[in-house]
Amino acid sequence: MSSARDARGMKRLATGAAMASLIVAPGAQAQRAEDNAVTAAADAFGTTVGNQTIGLYTPYSARGFSPAQAENLRIEGLYFDQQTSTSNPYLFSGSDMRVGIAAQTYAFPSPTGIADYKLRIPGATPLMSTVFIHGPLDTASLEIDTQYPVVPNAFSIGVNVAVLQNFDLNYARSSGARAFAVLMELRPSASLEVIPFFGYVDNGEHQELALAYANGVDPLPLFSQQQMPAQDWTSWGWQQTTAGIIARLITGNTWRIMAGLFRSVDQEAQNFNDLMLGLMPTGIADHVLDVQPPKYSSSYSGDFRVARRFTNGPHQRELMFAVRGRDVERHYGGDSTTDLGPTSIYVPTPVAEPPLAFSPLSLDAVRQTGIGLSYRERWDNVGTLSVGALKTNYSRSITTPGQPSNPEHTSQMLPTIALTIDAGPKTAFYASYTRGLEDSAVAPTSAANRGEPPPATPTWQVDGGIRVIPRSDTRLLLGAFTIHKTYFNLDTADQYQQLGTIISKGIEGSASVNGTNGLTVVAGFVLLRPQVNLQVPELGGSGSVPIGPVPRTINVNLDYAPTKWRGWAASMQWTSLSSRVETNNNLYELPPLNTLSVGIRYMRRFHAGQLLARLDVGNATNAAGLTVTSLYQVFPQLERNYTLTLALDL
Repeated sequence: MSSARDARGMKRLATGAAMASLIVAPGAQAQRAEDNAVTAAADAFGTTVGNQTIGLYTPYSARGFSPAQAENLRIEGLYFDQQTSTSNPYLFSGSDMRVGIAAQTYAFPSPTGIADYKLRIPGATPLMSTVFIHGPLDTASLEIDTQYPVVPNAFSIGVNVAVLQNFDLNYARSSGARAFAVLMELRPSASLEVIPFFGYVDNGEHQELALAYANGVDPLPLFSQQQMPAQDWTSWGWQQTTAGIIARLITGNTWRIMAGLFRSVDQEAQNFNDLMLGLMPTGIADHVLDVQPPKYSSSYSGDFRVARRFTNGPHQRELMFAVRGRDVERHYGGDSTTDLGPTSIYVPTPVAEPPLAFSPLSLDAVRQTGIGLSYRERWDNVGTLSVGALKTNYSRSITTPGQPSNPEHTSQMLPTIALTIDAGPKTAFYASYTRGLEDSAVAPTSAANRGEPPPATPTWQVDGGIRVIPRSDTRLLLGAFTIHKTYFNLDTADQYQQLGTIISKGIEGSASVNGTNGLTVVAGFVLLRPQVNLQVPELGGSGSVPIGPVPRTINVNLDYAPTKWRGWAASMQWTSLSSRVETNNNLYELPPLNTLSVGIRYMRRFHAGQLLARLDVGNATNAAGLTVTSLYQVFPQLERNYTLTLALDL
């Protein structure tokens, strides 16, 4: 998976979060008008549906790291290796972020959190929804989501098709996509469920907007991403395929068997990265054109679990055996690069398409298997205890034409232990310790070894906290965590490599209230204190605070839909980011950034279905600011924007 495309995925999610004053969420599949993530969210740690997100975390950002990059993804709770840059919103209804006490429901949790994708599983009722969206800016999409019970209570099928225009607004002057997804639910018996699925997205765009990268030394100037220069002859094209089959067998309250086999493919055309490297306060940067040859990344991954449950009155026990694995092949390298000299990001400068000189591609092959055993006990009104261990074997080889291969192999025992203590009917304390063997981000396009994937490295995490449910409609969570990982970034020669270790300590909190008067509140905060211990000098300085993580984030979502408004409703989302370092010497900081999004909607009956009309105003105060990723890529805040959504359920 290319680092440029991965950054595009993260930015699309971040843009959706900033605009999502009214969010759809999983409910009855194909019934899109009534869906609402604010009322459906169990906590403030992250709920994603389609391309829209609320909460503190996403699959690409949690506790200062990326669960997607670390391969901490699940489909319906089963281990999944994703090679595409983003999940398919027409195949998946969304995802839930699982950290803290919520992660303890997983037999083999992972450091940095888990992102669990939810399939659009078709139900037993004929349904169809049509969704039209215009905005932000010139983005437009049309989606038709259907499900039909071919054999009632035995075989249902769901089909989702979509077309999009100008969806990649932060990366290209024009873009388009065509997508479809097919899912089936088969129930041969009351205890057995089988879910095959296939999703495909064909993406293309033209006139690539230049991507800005910080130099790690100088403060950054304000700019608009949509006004960045673009060359008429640049383009991107990529196809994403996600497919698989899940089987679940439940026999009474004793045995559970779950299995999933998944396929993920990302196929890229000859793609152009127009780069502005080492951005200066004056807006001057080194203009570099990086052209990637056609590349192909693919993986098979799978998860098989057998669980035996024992119940003795208020005492429940569960023993689980699991086997998981992945087989990954990723092409990288071979890029043709041309240094076009210094230029200003504020002054469009057309240049002629330079001659291209590609080099041979390299192949990164990873084979990883794991065998695990987990044991969990639950005493009603007392608490839970979970212990487990996953024996992981990891092999990796890089093949570059003309160079000797360099195979690597490691075997790790990954233990986990989790505990909850019920301190009364409304309060529970929790704690856990988890070890992992996790991937890191591939080398960015700004690196001398662009696209090179680093090996998986050991990580570990300790967390704990308290959950309070004072009333049936109110949930409060407060926790603390410490995460230890290997730190990869650019050295003083622009080489992406292991530079040392990073320790991220933090406090996170969530409050959710579902009032009977139509008011729903989902609010959360996270305080981060990351620290880098360098063994190799880093580009731009040797500060102990890394670029990327935000020390303090607050996210508040409100939804107000009183019955007396007769179908009208309003929503609001406020996000606050504290100041954060923008240089590796820690001398300069970006100022705090606060964004407010508001929305209004109207819903009414339409024959046998419902009609929804909604208007969202993203960044209503037109706040200006920047964010910088850990790999130095710079993203300006999207200006005030408007999104109109029309949804019809039949």
